[in-house]
Amino acid sequence: MDARSEDRLATVSPDLATKVRAAADSLAEAGTYLLVVSGLRTPAEQDALYAQGRTAPGPIVTNAKAGQSMHNYGLAVDVVPYLSGESGDLNWHADTEQFQAMVTALKAQGLAWGGDWVHFKDEDHFQMPNVPANPSEAMIEDYGAGDAAALEAIWTNADDGKYAT
Repeated sequence: MDARSEDRLATVSPDLATKVRAAADSLAEAGTYLLVVSGLRTPAEQDALYAQGRTAPGPIVTNAKAGQSMHNYGLAVDVVPYLSGESGDLNWHADTEQFQAMVTALKAQGLAWGGDWVHFKDEDHFQMPNVPANPSEAMIEDYGAGDAAALEAIWTNADDGKYAT
């Protein structure tokens, strides 16, 4: 994984980061390299993305306001493959063989894929499998101030199945 990806993986659940690295390692053996585009998002970052295509320029990329995305809890990442090599242009096309190989590798690690969602396809989104698509009331309550201690507690609770649906 490149430095940008590692910086983003350092902000999410260690279990999630381990799964993404394992998938990336298996893909690298076949010559496909990944970029983690997004990891943990602050409430302000999430609201800015939500505004995009609504009150700010750009296309709509999320239906989640602050607190409504697993990114806010460090339990989700957005990942895409590089078209060629370990840097450069990215492949955002989920219908390609390369992108689908990435999906297969990440799902093989047990991650849930946003491309499988019916209500809103989020094809570069992968999240822990033992949490709902949207944060539960228990998660929101546990988040509290959103500090490092709250995030670590959420990660432990997610690993222990507390939020399982």
